[in-house]
Order: sequence, then structure tokens, then C-alpha cells
Amino acid sequence: MLKSNTLKFMIHKLQADISPGGQSNTSDSSTSSSKCGKIVPKGFKNAVARYLPPSEQTFLRNSDEIEVESKVKNQAYIYKKLSKSWTNKTIEGLNSSVNLSKNSSEESKKTLENNNEIYFTGKVTAMVEDLCSRKLTENSLVENYDDEKGYFKGFCGDHIAFRYEILETLGKGTFGEVFKCLDHKINKCVAIKIIRNIPSQCKLAQEELEILQELSKNAKENGEFIVQMIDHFEFCGHLCITFELLNMSLLQALEKNRYQGLPIKSVKIIIKQLLTALKTIHSLHIIHCDLKLNNVLLKEKNKGRIKLIDFGSACKESKKVQEYLQNLYYRAPEIVLDIDYGKSIDIWSLGCITAELLTGQILFFAKNEQELFKMIVETCGLPDRNFVRKGRRNHIFMDRQGKLKVKTVPNSKSLNTVLQDFDNDTKSFVEACLKWQPEQRMTADQALAHPWISNVDIDECDSIVLF
Repeated sequence: MLKSNTLKFMIHKLQADISPGGQSNTSDSSTSSSKCGKIVPKGFKNAVARYLPPSEQTFLRNSDEIEVESKVKNQAYIYKKLSKSWTNKTIEGLNSSVNLSKNSSEESKKTLENNNEIYFTGKVTAMVEDLCSRKLTENSLVENYDDEKGYFKGFCGDHIAFRYEILETLGKGTFGEVFKCLDHKINKCVAIKIIRNIPSQCKLAQEELEILQELSKNAKENGEFIVQMIDHFEFCGHLCITFELLNMSLLQALEKNRYQGLPIKSVKIIIKQLLTALKTIHSLHIIHCDLKLNNVLLKEKNKGRIKLIDFGSACKESKKVQEYLQNLYYRAPEIVLDIDYGKSIDIWSLGCITAELLTGQILFFAKNEQELFKMIVETCGLPDRNFVRKGRRNHIFMDRQGKLKVKTVPNSKSLNTVLQDFDNDTKSFVEACLKWQPEQRMTADQALAHPWISNVDIDECDSIVLF
């Protein structure tokens, strides 16, 4: 009886939310008015915290249906939890008593046991309208929270894991989406990365999670410039990773400054923080593999403290699973040529970032790898032919006689020209990052000792103004 009444209440409540004026048109005798003037089914006044004065209610679990087994905060709705085991149930099917499958996976049961606190359940109106628009027939409710490409269909006001409220989308990529959410447990905003529910991205996400866990464990003292992972969990078949919420990216900061470049003091402090992060990462034999302006975020708007984010492409030196890495503009020559790579690819990207922050312009603004190779020759001179021959893709850039196919003038756009408005220490620093051969580039330790930034006080990052 409890289960049947619960479902009847759910349907009645959902109908009330989506009907004009927010109330049901029905005059069913099983409902009565609460103190707040809303319609509440008889016998459920104590279960609808939203409709009653704020209070904490305790609910028991019914073994046949997954119910609430904890204290429910005010503003919370009580409704059945979506589970992978709910298959072939239509919207109309919710009007009748529905049992969860007795064959629910152990993983699902474990998740339900662990998720015994409800802090937020989302805007039911939005949820129902969204569910109805999907015309559920033969698919499970959970499957219909994914689009055809495996992205989680999150909308503003929806809940994640009965704890987080989606406020807005921060970004979307091949990995999935990042949402700004309010954590109702601690009343603080966070960023949640929800991975696409497809095998390739799930595999990469697990590797990212391993990297993040290692950083959390081993970089507590020296990881102040690395994004903090707060938690991770599974929700509706998606791996979710919770991070501290940060501000705009360096690319957005550069845009705010109308691509004129940032003050040199600001650039020095930013690069020193970034190198400190790289030193920590590299000491753990981790390669970031995707250093770019979009992956360096400000802690606060217009302030100089930064955090390195996005370890979705990161790998251990001993476990390099991907051969094609890095954004084109920041891609190291060994990746272009398909030569074995290491931590020095991050230093190459750092050199590109340094030049871009100083000038406001992308150093190697190439459309493809052939053009990128040409631009590197123009800026850094000709590479050693033996280095090019090592590449598994050398035939694209070198003919059978060992001559480079690129038609350009070496050093025609040298760093001396690009950085003509800056002193020799600045040029020397960028040049030491942008060596053709990886072993000739500075390490993070060596870069921190370079005269250009060795005397920079990194603690000033909270006081400088970027734009």
C-alpha cells in the first residue's frame, strides 16, 4: 500500500507542477491543502518538506522500491529514484505500482546503499517535461538521460546524485561536459565534469581519474597551482568528477585585454606558477600533454593566481597510450613527426604560451601540421635531419634524398623578431623552451632557475591585476 500511494502521490505532484498555476485541476478526494496552500495527498504531509515549514523528516526504506533512508532537507521533493533496472516503462506506466528488478546489479545496489542522503532533487517540472518530450517507450529511463552521442542530458535546475543543482554549462568537449553546480550539502559552488557514456571516453576518464588521485595523494604540499579534485562518483551510468570552481581562463583574460598581451610582471608570475605545477607533475613522472591557455584558469577574476586543469590527456611516462596529442598551436615537433615523447612536450607548450601572453598573438597560428612545421622552421631555424629521420611520419616533411620538403626561409620570423620589444632574458627563456630536440629544452627545474623568473616573488600572484 505504501508503494502504491507513493507512486500516486508522485504522479499527482508532477501533474500539479506542470499544470497552469502550478496546481492540479483534479478534485481527487485523496488530496488536501497544506499550510502553504499547495495540494498534498492525504497521508503524505510529513513527506513533502517543500510544502511544509522547514523541518527534517525521517523515512524508512521499503525493500521492494528504493526509498529514502535519511534526513531530507527543506526544499526537497520525494520521488522514486531512476535506476538502470527500470526498463520498458512508459510514462503511463508510472501510474501503477512498479517494482525494481530483483536482479539489480551489485554495483547498482552498492551505489544506492552509499547514496543515503538527499540534499536536492531538482525541479520536478523541468524533469517531467524533459522526460515527456523524449517519448519514452521501449528505452529505460536512465538511458534516456543520454543523447545519441552519449552525453548526459543535464539542464539547469536538475539534480546530480540528489546533492548537486546544475546552474550552467561551463564547457563541452569530446570527453563530455562540465557543469557549474551548487553543492547543497555544503552550500558551495563546484564544477562537475560528466564523462560521455561511451567506451573510449570511459577508458580515458578512468586513466584521468588515476592521475588525479595520484596528484591528490602525493602533491598536497606542492600542488597549490594544480586544480583540486574534490570527489568522484557514478550517476546514471556516467563517471562524474567534482572539482573546485575556478574563474576565467588565460585565453579569456587575454581577450579581456584585447589581445594586447599582459603586463610582463604578470606574465612572469603566471609562468612561474605554471612551472611550479609542472615541476610537481613531472616529479611524479606525469606528462600533462595538453598545455594551452584554455587549460590554465584564474583562481579569481582579474587576479594572478592560476590553476592548471584538465588532465584528460595526461599520462605516465611509463604508460603512454596516445600518440597524437596536444592542441595544434602548442604541439611539439616530436608529436608532429611521431617520435617518442616525454615531459619536454609540456615545456614546448609552455614556451608557446609565454610568447602568446607577452605579445597577445598565437606564436604558431597554423591550419595544419605542414603549415605548423613550416612556421617552426621560420621561427626556430632548420632541424637536424637525423632528428627528422627518427619520425615515423618523416616522409610528410622530408624527401628520399633527406631534403626537407618545406619551402620557406629559415629564421625569417625568428624569436628575436617576434619578441623585439622585450629584453634578452625574455628571449633567452622562450628560446630555451622551443628547441627542436627535446633533450635540449629546459626542464621545469632549470626553467625556474632561469634569470628571467628566478627572482620573481610568486606570492605576489594574489595582488597583481591582469587587466
